[in-house]
Amino acid sequence: MKLILWTLLTVSLSGVLLFYVWGKVDVVRLGYELDALLKKKAAVAQEHDRLQARLSQLTAPERIASEVGKKLGMRPPRPQQVVLVPSRPENGKPSDGPEPPLRLARQTGN
Repeated sequence: MKLILWTLLTVSLSGVLLFYVWGKVDVVRLGYELDALLKKKAAVAQEHDRLQARLSQLTAPERIASEVGKKLGMRPPRPQQVVLVPSRPENGKPSDGPEPPLRLARQTGN
């Protein structure tokens, strides 16, 4: 009878110890996984910042004006190319205040 009790006690204690160690190992594994994910997050955030800076460079109005001038041969319209067109509301009724005329550029022969 004592042998069965000692065996049962030993098996129970071994089981508890096994679950304890398994829990500790799992915590350590999750710690390493969390650390790797935090490093990856930092790298992605750094790449995001780099791409945001590049986007700001590429969308700067001065750069765009320079590029369209070089690659497409575009330039701002000359004063004689600008035509002022009065604008009206879609319903045809006058608006509450004066509306500025629309500024359109027309292409000339030269």
